[in-house]
Amino acid sequence: MEKMNKQKRLGIYKKMYIREKTNIKIMKIILCILLLFVLSGCFGGREINDLEIVIGMGVDKDENTGKILITAQIVKEQSAEKTVGGGGEDSKAFWNVSSTGDSIFDAVRQITHKTGNRLFVSHNQAVIFGNEVVTEGLQEYLDFFLRAHEMRPTALILVAEDRALDIMDAKPETEKFPAINIAKLVKTYGFTSHFYKVNMKDFASSLMSGTTAPVAPLVRISDDRECKDVYVSGMGVFKKGKMVGKLNDEEVRGLLWVLGKVKSGVIIVPAPSGQGSAVLEIMNAKSKVIPEIKDGKIVMNVKIRQESSLSEQTTSENLATISAFEKLQKAQEEIIRQEIMKAFDKSRELNADIFGFGEMLHKKYNNQWKSLKDNWDDIYPTIELNIDVETKILKTDLLKKPVLPGEGEK
Repeated sequence: MEKMNKQKRLGIYKKMYIREKTNIKIMKIILCILLLFVLSGCFGGREINDLEIVIGMGVDKDENTGKILITAQIVKEQSAEKTVGGGGEDSKAFWNVSSTGDSIFDAVRQITHKTGNRLFVSHNQAVIFGNEVVTEGLQEYLDFFLRAHEMRPTALILVAEDRALDIMDAKPETEKFPAINIAKLVKTYGFTSHFYKVNMKDFASSLMSGTTAPVAPLVRISDDRECKDVYVSGMGVFKKGKMVGKLNDEEVRGLLWVLGKVKSGVIIVPAPSGQGSAVLEIMNAKSKVIPEIKDGKIVMNVKIRQESSLSEQTTSENLATISAFEKLQKAQEEIIRQEIMKAFDKSRELNADIFGFGEMLHKKYNNQWKSLKDNWDDIYPTIELNIDVETKILKTDLLKKPVLPGEGEK
């Protein structure tokens, strides 16, 4: 009897197992069928022929109406199917189309009257703001670029020294598209450290911090030759959304020393003999900023550690000696210190915290920061800077002695 009950239970369990296995198979089949429907197409997708692919945008003020003037750089249809970049035919591979409106979005939609299609901005590389826009204040113009779901928050932001429209119309020699050429120029900032790339997200973050003054690269047209070249150098300084001043090359690198964003560059120091100079290439640089409140005084302790190589010399003196290296290192340290002070002095002149010292204090002295924040404009110019620089020359590249040695070395 007991044996029969056991066999019945085993039979019931076996049927349950078979039923469950069958249900799982049915569920898998249903899931596969559903995936076929889902993967068969893109919901809300648009054909490439129905898109106007935008790779750059400019924002100006219309000279006649005072309204917002938007310029969109659109890839022409025959170019959209080819690889972006490289040289090209004489005919333009892009179309700069402009329209005015009472707002950014209004002006963008007005462009459709000329294009016949909506703009597709997911491939936008850079947004350039004209000089008139930034001097009046660009806070109201940033909202669209940060809110639009197709817009990249990593799109670069630049400031034109005149009109953005003119910058976008300057066709480069080695690139089909001006907007992509500008993006490439900005991304090479590490070679000189005379500017650095800033995207929409980072710019807006600094703007909303309340104390940190945002900066953006300056772009202009160089008329050195018949062909107009686009030139990126220096940074515009913003306060409360308006551009209040500019940093030159030395001041920008002084800022980057403190921020730890110096990638490379050239430092020229006098040779120890006083005849000629040594050209040093920055190989590596690190920085550390330690805020300190001492006896009611705010002191920012800046430590810079830098490594370089001797890349060129214009003197017959043998610089590959310990004593020469020591003198060159001290001279280099002084130049770095001067560049930092030039940037700091300019920031105090503009009363703009480009270094983000306020945010550094906020992190370390949270309770005290509450009483400092509202009076930061009055406090910032009184900050003291304590700069500690240490440099090392690691190598002389392929040559150990100059090509033309001194008389004593012949």
